[in-house]
Amino acid sequence: MNSKFCGNSLDLWKYDLLTFILTNSEKLSLFYVPMITEPLPKERNMKYITYELGIRNKALFQLMQTEFAKEYSDINIIKSYFVNQGIHLSILNPDICNDGSDPIFFGEANRKEYFEQAVQHYRSLVNNTLVFVDPDVGSDVGITRRFRSKRSMYVRRQELIKVKNALRPGDFIGFFQHLGNSNYTIEHRLVDLKTCLGPWVLFTGYARIQAGMVFVFNDEASYIDKRKLILEYFKHYNDLKHRDKFIIHEKPPEHGGFSAL
Repeated sequence: MNSKFCGNSLDLWKYDLLTFILTNSEKLSLFYVPMITEPLPKERNMKYITYELGIRNKALFQLMQTEFAKEYSDINIIKSYFVNQGIHLSILNPDICNDGSDPIFFGEANRKEYFEQAVQHYRSLVNNTLVFVDPDVGSDVGITRRFRSKRSMYVRRQELIKVKNALRPGDFIGFFQHLGNSNYTIEHRLVDLKTCLGPWVLFTGYARIQAGMVFVFNDEASYIDKRKLILEYFKHYNDLKHRDKFIIHEKPPEHGGFSAL
């Protein structure tokens, strides 16, 4: 997560979908792993102000527009939003590489300790939990050139596996994924993700703004339940002109099918 992106249209969809999943799942809490990187100036182009998915969530929509107009935003606005929605929230605040006076930003120097503390924090939680990891760009699965130069913008597959291996029954992982390179198809990406993270990987997104999210489950029942929930979410936006840009699995993973909605 970087202030550069905070409040844009990708954030609006990301936090709105998380809200929908959390508020429509019985006793599900959120453990947010923000991966906050050193702030950069806000980037404003058409993709980032194409507010469509999420606009019916008035409180979130107004908050995102307000924050995107600022030069700097911090994690407190996200914390306040989820708390105000009545969602039980934990946020990773790692106590590493810091003298007590400056903010701690995610980077290569503290990556190992950061995810060790994430797993330790998760194990201290008692509620059913969605562990959401929020890198600037996404995972390093299938990424080569850009990852080599922008490593702090990605979560590594080994880190996701470390969290997945700690999951209790019924809990699951989510992470943000920018769609990026159009030559890297959704079908190819999903094959790579399932090879690394197991068969129950659900990819969803909105290609119009190049935004995606990946959810990783330990069992078929959880996969099917959350897939149905995400399909229900998209139904609320069937009136959008570009609804053909919605992305989700067409069939369960054993059939290998994918499609836009």
